[in-house]
Amino acid sequence: MKVAAVQMATVPGDVQGNLDAIAAHARAGAEAGCRLLLFPEISDLGYDMPVIGRLGRTSWPLVRQRLLGLAAECGLCLVCGVCLPGDDGLFNALVAFGPRGTILAEYRKVHLFKGGDADETSVFIPGRKLVSFDLDGVRFGLAVCYDLRFPELFRPLALSGCHAFLLASAWPRARIGVWQPLCVARAVENQCCLLGANRVGEQGAFPFGGRSLFVTPTGEVTAADERGEGLVSGHVDPQAVAVIRRTIPALNHRRPDVYAEVPDNSAEIL
Repeated sequence: MKVAAVQMATVPGDVQGNLDAIAAHARAGAEAGCRLLLFPEISDLGYDMPVIGRLGRTSWPLVRQRLLGLAAECGLCLVCGVCLPGDDGLFNALVAFGPRGTILAEYRKVHLFKGGDADETSVFIPGRKLVSFDLDGVRFGLAVCYDLRFPELFRPLALSGCHAFLLASAWPRARIGVWQPLCVARAVENQCCLLGANRVGEQGAFPFGGRSLFVTPTGEVTAADERGEGLVSGHVDPQAVAVIRRTIPALNHRRPDVYAEVPDNSAEIL
């Protein structure tokens, strides 16, 4: 299956303009023969916490309707980072809009970032479930940005049968040096493909780093540059993944009996 990450910029609060940009990239992906396109984190509203807090509840009906129609029009799966309202609050989510105009999966970001330059906890509440979905015989596991730093999230997705991870991100330029190494590690250690779509563009004191990529289970990388928009594509073949796992059956060589003996230190680590 041909898949592609869409590297793009968004304008905070310009929902209609961002959706128009998504549509242009989706049509380009369809023309390129892609079956699945992955868009960055919060592509609908832009990665701006005050804007998300102000518009997050009212924007979803339009976003949902437009992306469902666009997926059906283009005949492919659009997996897009969006702001998803729930009964308890807003979620930083990754939603798969299927080629038949239905929602295939909704993942709510488990690990919310809180650091010197952003505080997602001021707007979002964390998700509590891992999510995967199947398309044309390929199983995809979903993750968002800061999740990349937590290998515990990716391992159970691989063990549940995922062939590829889809990672939507707004990874900043200031920390782009660790982006590719972490993506390669998550792919290789789980013997899965990884498709990562990252933001580009200047946004005040928070410029985004680009470098959207496709990683094979053996660590081969196809990556975009730091600033331009466009597609980064690759192919996910479940049979090829199976051959790699048979050749080096690392997932079967795990020692969960040993890992279980490691104490769970609930104290804050500084």
